[in-house]
Amino acid sequence: MSAEVASSLNRRDILLATVTAAVFPLLPGQARAAAPAEALRIGRDQPFDFAWKFFRGEGAFEAPEADDNRWRTLDLPHDWSIEDLPAEPGSGRVGPFDPRAPGGTANAFSVGGEGWYRKRFSSEALPPGSQVSVLFDGVYMESDVWLNGHHLGRRVHGYTAFFYDLTPHLRQGDNVLAVRVRNVGKNSRWYTGSGIYRGVTIDVVSQPARVEQWGVAVATRRITEHTAEIAVETQLAEAAPDLVLVSRVRSPQGVVVAEATAPARDRVSQSLDLPAPSLWSPNTPALYSLETELRRGTAVLDRVVTPFGVRVITFDAQNGMQINGVATKLRGGCVHHDNGLLGAAAYADAEDRRVRLLKARGYNALRSSHYPASRSFREACDRHGMMLIEEAFDMWRVSKTPQDYANHFAEKWKADLASMVLGARNSPSVIMWSIGNEVPGRSTPEGVKTSWELANEVRKLDPSRPVTAGINGFLGRPVIPDEATARKGRAGQPDESATVFLDVVGYNYRLDRFEADHLKRPERVIYGSESYPKDLFKVWDTIDEKPYLVGDFVWSAMDYLGEAGMSTAILSKSKVAMPSPPAWPWVVNNPGDLDITGGRKPSSYARDVAWQVSPLEVAVQRPVPAGMYEHVSWWGWSDERQSWTWPGHEGQPLTVRVYTRADRVELRVNGVVVASKSLALAEQLPIELAAPYAPGTFEAVAYRGGREIGRRRFDTVGPAAALQLIPEAAQGSRERGRLSFVRLEVQDSAGRSVQDAVRQVALNVSGPARLVGFGSGNPHAVGSFQSPVSQTFEGRALAILSATGAPGAIRIEAQSPGLRGASAVVALL
Repeated sequence: MSAEVASSLNRRDILLATVTAAVFPLLPGQARAAAPAEALRIGRDQPFDFAWKFFRGEGAFEAPEADDNRWRTLDLPHDWSIEDLPAEPGSGRVGPFDPRAPGGTANAFSVGGEGWYRKRFSSEALPPGSQVSVLFDGVYMESDVWLNGHHLGRRVHGYTAFFYDLTPHLRQGDNVLAVRVRNVGKNSRWYTGSGIYRGVTIDVVSQPARVEQWGVAVATRRITEHTAEIAVETQLAEAAPDLVLVSRVRSPQGVVVAEATAPARDRVSQSLDLPAPSLWSPNTPALYSLETELRRGTAVLDRVVTPFGVRVITFDAQNGMQINGVATKLRGGCVHHDNGLLGAAAYADAEDRRVRLLKARGYNALRSSHYPASRSFREACDRHGMMLIEEAFDMWRVSKTPQDYANHFAEKWKADLASMVLGARNSPSVIMWSIGNEVPGRSTPEGVKTSWELANEVRKLDPSRPVTAGINGFLGRPVIPDEATARKGRAGQPDESATVFLDVVGYNYRLDRFEADHLKRPERVIYGSESYPKDLFKVWDTIDEKPYLVGDFVWSAMDYLGEAGMSTAILSKSKVAMPSPPAWPWVVNNPGDLDITGGRKPSSYARDVAWQVSPLEVAVQRPVPAGMYEHVSWWGWSDERQSWTWPGHEGQPLTVRVYTRADRVELRVNGVVVASKSLALAEQLPIELAAPYAPGTFEAVAYRGGREIGRRRFDTVGPAAALQLIPEAAQGSRERGRLSFVRLEVQDSAGRSVQDAVRQVALNVSGPARLVGFGSGNPHAVGSFQSPVSQTFEGRALAILSATGAPGAIRIEAQSPGLRGASAVVALL
């Protein structure tokens, strides 16, 4: 070993040891000082996320006197499957990923098991007769909850919210809430996470008369030129004759614009007229607030605040989908629930960031695949004008994996469907309810009956929105299997019988059937509930011109953990395809427009042209080594880059893909035109041209009618020289648990991004925050997401910091051997 290399390694080891000592004590799950029992106070929708005790392992800890003194103290949301696993000689583990995990690439080689959560709280200050309930927004998968040793219930869906009344077993002094979570066997086709991975809230009302949980429903009845009529229905518990219900509406500016009062009954229906309404739409996501007060005289006994939007959405085959009378296409994408480096933990800021990033890329609709989204994700959609299809189930009575929800469906479906609909019915972003995705056995007699039951139940709970589902297959005729086949759920591909009870039909990967089915069923409203990324231009050339096709949802809008390997790979010509399923170390499904850190990928630039966000985008195909070929999966995208840095390929022709609706395009290298082509308006994109590689400047210029409409330029960059830290916001919130995002780039000496740089980087974080995520969009398991040391991928990485509750400035420093370091500051206010 040379002295220079040894010196570099020594510096790195010293740096890593220093960073580890500085940052690891602040990581999630590390021990903190014991906190006194949290004191309850009167109020609705109070966060209940702080200072939970956690133990990863099996046991019996429901009794209030169980010893949890040595357990970790942490805040919610929490996903233990994204936490690093203990090192075992020969295990092959990398951070949280274990190559021996039973779920394999489907579950991102993650490890579930059993975990326990306990929280102490005090009700000593509450007045007699107070009513207390706790709401869990999501626990994966099977959960049991005890209060003071009394079992409150068990839930098994994993994605639906649920609540328990604590009042019958509440003690006047200290109380202990215990939650056992089990994520066992192979119960999913993607990464789920494990634990209480969404938020928890608590409601405390001073007396028995109160508004029921999810007991307020508000809907727009009609909109005229000057007013909007809204209908409000309120469900009360233990209403009394001397009580009144007041419903008050505040405008987006906080001004009271309408109010109605009625005698309190078990169910109260009211109508209010809003003058000069501000309408909710993707372009103008105006949010009103409905204040529901239960009063005795002037005393307010209970108060619930419900955000809502004023909008009317209609679907029909002649006019398509209309929002407030304006025809709108669903420019959609499917998304899973994880937040990349954070695992399944549904931090509100991370959920908001995902919605903002996708909205900035032209998306106006998302499909929660294949389960209800978190409350914080849905609220972000409300705020940012992102339409949302809420989906209930990925299977009904027939399993897709051995231990999945189908084992519980018969007993639990009605409660879980009610949770989805009642919890989200006031969100203006929610435009349809999906009762399932590619459900096995759906076309059997039992499956058709189940579809009828689900659709009817949804319409009882919320008659204002259409029922849909994601259908694959379509044989075009009923499939009536024999009884034995029906019992096993093997009825062949889904067919027309699966659409009978749907208002709007989602087609998964069946672009070829759109026009033919319209001729047979001209009244049917159709959308692409899933489509392949590489069909982008075919899809939108078809949808944009046909009103009965209301939109499309690509798989997928953003990369996610699990279902890994649906991608692109360079293989030897002696092989015909990727192994199926792909093997270790694939952990990320990466056909998304954005990677798991939010970074843009090649398909995103092409989509800009399809959706008219950009007039011209260009990419260069990465050269394939001799004897190899590029395998692109059905969901993949060719490995092309917005780059003109290809050392070793001087003088060789490179494939350039051009995305534009221009009538002529030309390519220039160092100012010289090297290729040009006239384009027909209907020509299938992309256009492929060849350009000889020479270091310097590459330009593509697009023309229409002789006028330049777009230009793209790539410069050859130099070798990696420095790191750059780029906070996404200069200021953040000091509120405990709020997140700040800091992007990291590898740059050359001129400050240009080095796209192919793979460098190990170590972070040091100081100030009132802790590092909760650090990593890249690499689809392989290359390290921990919670360590201060990680590798860049394609020259990028992302650091995520969580505020501890104190004001001040976070300082983050980055170092990598051989590169100039970087630092950045985020002020927490």
